[in-house]
Amino acid sequence: MAAIQPFDPWGIVLVAVLNPVVIVTALWLGWHADQWQKVLVAGFAAAFAGAAAIWLAAAVGLLPVRGFGGEAGVFVASMVYGWCLAGIAFAVGRRRRA
Repeated sequence: MAAIQPFDPWGIVLVAVLNPVVIVTALWLGWHADQWQKVLVAGFAAAFAGAAAIWLAAAVGLLPVRGFGGEAGVFVASMVYGWCLAGIAFAVGRRRRA
């Protein structure tokens, strides 16, 4: 994994966008949402699941722990990215169901 410098905005975005847990969770929850309001919940849940996966990977030693100070930034970027993915999945899933 690339070394992340303190408050590196590009690194924070990369960690958020390339997290497979965020991608899978947002797409799955967005696809199964039956109301557009649930897309917002799907984005939050995806960000939470992604943050938990990063924490777990760091706790067992799969990821090096470097206090880069951007945990909140990663969570927010993951949530916005999750909203986008869940919205796309919701729109595609809604067309298929209609």
